[in-house]
Amino acid sequence: MASVLQDGGGRGLQPNEVTLVPVVSAIGQMGLLPLGRRVHQYVAEGGVRVSVKLANALIDMFGKFRCVASAREVFDSMAVKDVYSWTTMVNVYGKCGDLETAALLFEDMPKRNAVSWSCMVAAYSQANQPEEAIRLFKQMVEQGIEPINATLVSVLSACAQLGCLDLGRWIYDTYVITGKAVLTVNLGNALIDMYAKCGDLHAASKLFTEMAERNVVSWNSMVMAHAMHGQSEQVLCLFKQLKGTYIVPDEITFLGLLSACSHSGLVSEGRRYFEEMKLAYGIVPKAEHYACIIDLLGKSGLLEEAFEVAQGMPVEAGEAGWGALLHACRMHGNLEIGECAADKLVKLDPSDSGIYVLMCQIYASKNKWDQVKMLRMLMRDRGVKKNPGCSSIEVDGKFHEFLVADVSHVHSEDIYAALKNIYIHLELEGYVPLT
Repeated sequence: MASVLQDGGGRGLQPNEVTLVPVVSAIGQMGLLPLGRRVHQYVAEGGVRVSVKLANALIDMFGKFRCVASAREVFDSMAVKDVYSWTTMVNVYGKCGDLETAALLFEDMPKRNAVSWSCMVAAYSQANQPEEAIRLFKQMVEQGIEPINATLVSVLSACAQLGCLDLGRWIYDTYVITGKAVLTVNLGNALIDMYAKCGDLHAASKLFTEMAERNVVSWNSMVMAHAMHGQSEQVLCLFKQLKGTYIVPDEITFLGLLSACSHSGLVSEGRRYFEEMKLAYGIVPKAEHYACIIDLLGKSGLLEEAFEVAQGMPVEAGEAGWGALLHACRMHGNLEIGECAADKLVKLDPSDSGIYVLMCQIYASKNKWDQVKMLRMLMRDRGVKKNPGCSSIEVDGKFHEFLVADVSHVHSEDIYAALKNIYIHLELEGYVPLT
């Protein structure tokens, strides 16, 4: 690249900044980092005038390769920066997980546009910081910045993570119903996912039916939504409909199918789908698919077969697979296989209190109190503590968290009084709690 390019007439032609902008963009898309560095070196050594557009393209290219230092070097060397320069650099830090630096740079921006805000909202949402994503989105709206579709997709993902149904509905009413945002496939999928994870399956199904265009993600969102709520009949019906379209199911589709079969104990159907994904669609099962099969067989009491699957997997069963088997052993009181599964899990994560708790329950069901005592002593010696259960609820846009036996909430007395009233009515209806 640093050498002159020869045309058909033998004349030396130097690439200029206009030529290099699409070249640099293509290098980033094709993953050709060594060539990208050669281009950068050529530019840095004065081989071509560095325009703002070329510098922005270089920052974006290095960002795609996660070369943060190189991207920042180009950014810092720019005499003039536009809003795209700042936004691209913020996006580089965000995608590489350095949210602190991204936020500092975002605050220093002399001017921001909707894309700038969208980058930060997306960065927080993708980094499992949904509260920050929603906070920033609300700040964006308060400042009169109209969100773009990418912003809405990111904040809807944050709503799904938090169970923030009210805000999700507000976004749909404010931007989709009014026509301020175009209901693209991506935005529709984000809304379906949000509705499903927030428990509003009716709204998710209605939107899915009304969508003019769907892709495999749309179908997967509905399959996973029904599977999550244990509605296996709807999952199987959806899969049958999907097979009648031009869309090809993928590994996520079958994960939802197998999960639904596991929820409802559909052993023969689960076995059939597991074979179908391999033979009919050429999908290589991952650890998650095997974990669903182990869970399905285990819950159905086929513990020996589930154990054979876990042992014979081409990949390590991992915490999901062995954990599913241990839960099944606790359910059916199988001590021998339970001990094997627990040994595997302890090697993977010795600090997981759930392993010890489940084994204590299995030992207790067999009246092996010495082993229960030994496990509790082992937990104490290893410093393993059971994390208290935590629940959260959204009321008028605010989130309230509750721990086990929590009395810190300002309305604790009223809450416990309401719970006591519920228990009384349950007992009158003949409910007997599992202990």
